[in-house]
Amino acid sequence: MFRTALKTSLLVVFAYCGVFLIDSVSGKENACRAEAGYWIVSTYSMPQMPGSNPKCLNFKYYFKPVCGKMRRGTCSQMQQSLNPSAPTCFFIHGSYVGVDVAIKDANNTYGWIKKGSPGCPLNVVFLIWPGDENHTGLPTIDVTRSGIVATQNGIYLAHLIDRIPGHTPVSLVGHSHGTRTIAACLHYRGGGQIYGVYKGTRNRSRSIRVVFAAAAINHAWMNPNNRYGKALTQVDSMLNILNHRDLALTAYPFVTPSYGRALAKTGMTRFDKRQLGNQSCKVHELDATDVIGFRHSWPNYYGRPELAKLIAPYVFFNGSHPHGSVMQARSRSRSGNVYANEPSRKSEDSVAIELPKPVDEQDKPEKVSSSSDLPTLPAAAEKAATR
Repeated sequence: MFRTALKTSLLVVFAYCGVFLIDSVSGKENACRAEAGYWIVSTYSMPQMPGSNPKCLNFKYYFKPVCGKMRRGTCSQMQQSLNPSAPTCFFIHGSYVGVDVAIKDANNTYGWIKKGSPGCPLNVVFLIWPGDENHTGLPTIDVTRSGIVATQNGIYLAHLIDRIPGHTPVSLVGHSHGTRTIAACLHYRGGGQIYGVYKGTRNRSRSIRVVFAAAAINHAWMNPNNRYGKALTQVDSMLNILNHRDLALTAYPFVTPSYGRALAKTGMTRFDKRQLGNQSCKVHELDATDVIGFRHSWPNYYGRPELAKLIAPYVFFNGSHPHGSVMQARSRSRSGNVYANEPSRKSEDSVAIELPKPVDEQDKPEKVSSSSDLPTLPAAAEKAATR
């Protein structure tokens, strides 16, 4: 009797432990499914010469789940994984950012963005472009080359956005030369040309909001009839984060005569607003000089939780537009140590982003649809934009 009772008790205990372990594992798996992760899309295998007119887009897709390691994916897998009822945020990095740094920053940026509006659904896609290649060591030449490549990738970003369901709102967050990619993308979507390439059709079917950080573009380039003069026709609203003490952008006017004063340093001037007319109402500016200081690199931005909260209306399409300065916003909403710097998330990535190589039959690039083909500029059209 005693042995039988002991066996029965042990069986009950083991069964209970087994159920507990299964529930724990299931809970973790459900948590992973609830917050799936983010996508990284690489353009390293695509032509980077200005005016390149590819008929196929050889994007490389990588998925980074919250509870696992990064793995290769496909365009259709990305489309199926996106939450159709949530906005999709695209982040574009700046120059001098290699693949390893871009992957690490993507991991940290994802956590930073999500903390801006906890609990709100959001799809996040990181565009990685070769802003770190073919550097000569001469800053003037290197910055100019990177700016050209960033502009060329605006074409690719426009077609990547087309792969997102048309009813889905899109937010575009860019840093440094990544803002140039965004401006070129919007100008291209609006019917403008990029290095002699134009889209042929104008897009205004979706809601788009934009955030510029350390914007390395001329403050007047989005004015009508200027380099990216059709960009603001494509957006609902745009936030330009100012930093009047950005040391890297202090030298921006000396890169080439056409560069002039950077948008992040100057902001929209009175002349720019007069040129923009009603479009100027779409542009809001937030002064982050006191919290960023002389620094320019992106980690100095995603290391500030208060900035994530302030850009949330543009990323998540909720709340009101911020204004004034970050310091003023902090004083209005400070509570305890809410804005203390948080440790960076440890990256668990182990998949290498592929560098350019010949495309084999098993890895065919996507064809550009007829509705978004890449025709060359007609002879009677305006001349191709300069660098």
